[in-house]
Amino acid sequence: MTVEQAAGTPGGGSVWRVLAAPLQPRTWTATVYLLLAMFVGLTWHVVLAVGLTLGVGLVIVWVGVFVLALTVLAWRGGARLERRWVGLMLGVHISEPYRPLPAGSLWHRARALAADPATWKDLAYLVLLGPLGLVWFVITSFLWSVAIVMLSAPLWFWVPPGGPRPGFDNGENARLLIDTLPEALLAGVAGAVLCVVAAWAVKAMAAVHGAVAQALLGPSEQQLQARVEALEASRDRAVEGAEAERRRIERDLHDGAQQRLVALAMDLGMARAKLETDPAAATALVGEAHEEAKRALAELRALARGIHPAVLADRGLDAAISALAARSPVPVGVEVATGRLPGPVESTAYFVVAEALTNAAKHAGAAEVGVRISRHRDLLIVEVMDDGAGGADPAKGSGLRGLADRVAAVDGHLTVTSPPGGPTVIRAELPCGS
Repeated sequence: MTVEQAAGTPGGGSVWRVLAAPLQPRTWTATVYLLLAMFVGLTWHVVLAVGLTLGVGLVIVWVGVFVLALTVLAWRGGARLERRWVGLMLGVHISEPYRPLPAGSLWHRARALAADPATWKDLAYLVLLGPLGLVWFVITSFLWSVAIVMLSAPLWFWVPPGGPRPGFDNGENARLLIDTLPEALLAGVAGAVLCVVAAWAVKAMAAVHGAVAQALLGPSEQQLQARVEALEASRDRAVEGAEAERRRIERDLHDGAQQRLVALAMDLGMARAKLETDPAAATALVGEAHEEAKRALAELRALARGIHPAVLADRGLDAAISALAARSPVPVGVEVATGRLPGPVESTAYFVVAEALTNAAKHAGAAEVGVRISRHRDLLIVEVMDDGAGGADPAKGSGLRGLADRVAAVDGHLTVTSPPGGPTVIRAELPCGS
């Protein structure tokens, strides 16, 4: 019976999956991770010990504050690298648990970073990585060393007399030294079995380490539950907003373009009736109909732009934001430092800027607005700043509340900083993929 036939028989597939564990790429990527984890952990022990000791010792002369801040940023960066490394080598994908940093001064952002529990869970993981890595290194290296030595015993048997023999002690007190062909063959079979055992032991250790990493580097259950509830609430509001938008479009079409088209048809009908009896009046009616047609087209274009601007789909975010700025009654400076992005992300960013510019012109009394759009890792950062009167509150205005729901619908985050007297900063963080 072939291997394929064995895998196809009842129970054969599960047996083959057990025996094929040493041949699976994930087994070897996990082995590499478990062997290197100790050295990575020891490196972080040194970095953290030096950084924290030096920072605390020099805090009295303020240099220590700078050293401590660099150490915190270093371990947050190390945690980010570990999430990617664990995902690549162990197949455990961990979402970032960090709270969004608020807009404002550097001190305000630093306090928020230090108050985030995820920052300290990152530290706990990096401290724990060394001891865990030591355990994984000892077990992994021992199992694979013994398994490979025993598996290769039949090859070592053909070494000329007097040469090295496979075993675990070549001295006078050798307890396991293979000298005969049957012993070598038996050791090879035992080595193959031990390779399977080692592979599954590696999988078990990788699963344990993945669970530890998920618990310390990932979001907590409370965070996940709160995120799910927030997404559900925002999507419910987004559905309600979409229904209200549909009714608005229907009303605009009925009261605007439809009425103009009715008037256009009536003017053309009267012009046709007067064409033979009063050509001058017919010409005037045709002229009125032409103007009515142009007004109807303008209304339809404005309506279509409010649904989804063609320039956004055709030329991207930079051109669409520049077009918004050109139509704004307030001078707008635009800085867009990103290329094409997924459609929902571009659309959300566009409407964030459009709503912010509308608010700045209508309510804030701003003299100048600045728009900055950039990409930071897998986030698109959209910031709109104006020098108006301030006092904007998403809880009081349907426009900003709807904007927050639109941002949340793509798993983003919107913050509005608008103290009385200004300035107002609207910041949206939108996931845009790696």
